[in-house]
Amino acid sequence: MPKPMMMIVGAFALFVLTVNTLFIVKETDQAMVLALGKVDRLIETPGLKFKVPFYQQVHFFDKRVLETDSSPEEVQTVDKKRVVVDSFTRWKIVDAQKFYQAVRTENSAVTRIDLIVNSNIRRVVAQESLEELVSGDRQRLVNDIQAEASKQAAPFGIEIVDVRIKRADLPQENASAIFRRMQAERQKEAKEIRATGAEDAQKIRADAEKQRTILIAEAERDAQSLRGAGDAESIKITGRAFNKDADFYGFVRSLEAYEATLNDDETLLILDDSLPFFKQLKR
Repeated sequence: MPKPMMMIVGAFALFVLTVNTLFIVKETDQAMVLALGKVDRLIETPGLKFKVPFYQQVHFFDKRVLETDSSPEEVQTVDKKRVVVDSFTRWKIVDAQKFYQAVRTENSAVTRIDLIVNSNIRRVVAQESLEELVSGDRQRLVNDIQAEASKQAAPFGIEIVDVRIKRADLPQENASAIFRRMQAERQKEAKEIRATGAEDAQKIRADAEKQRTILIAEAERDAQSLRGAGDAESIKITGRAFNKDADFYGFVRSLEAYEATLNDDETLLILDDSLPFFKQLKR
């Protein structure tokens, strides 16, 4: 073989040997070295590392906290109400060897975590009523879910750091039915309030009418009393005047009669002048 060709082949062989001997562990990763499929060592410190080429293989696992967004899960509460629970889970690989032996890849781990978390969500929600789930102590629920899910995930080398329920809603058909029922209840309450208001208004109007009638009757009574007192006083005064000067009193009364009778320009009176009525005029 020509020397230049040998040099090229040698350089290529050296390159392949170097590529299969050296590897870099990042700060965010941990590396597990396998020898014929068995775990040889675990490397957690970053830097340039070595392995036996072709005999050993390296698998990298993320050391950071990872996040899994679960698909919305429809579950049933203790009072037989269906709710759609949407959650996410934060987790990390704490034992790379167990992780590799149990699930091998992060995608498989995500599937397993979804199953674990969703089963615990169904378990916890099945013990709570809809009202407790919506307005109760949700932190207590997620703590229960996280604690149990972490126990179940431990054999896979996984630690469940946090579980959060983003939302817990009724299915659309249930929400519409509940809205209609709530609307009917509010309308019923409004009718009852309006009926009570109308009844109170009627009572107030009846009481006001009663008070008005009483006030008018009392006013008329007082007016009659005053008129009676005035008439009595008028009679007394008239009697005293008549007794004091009967002729003058008759004269004044005749003038008042003339004024009342003869003051109408549109009325024609034909009277006998011999009547006592014209006595004062004849004087």
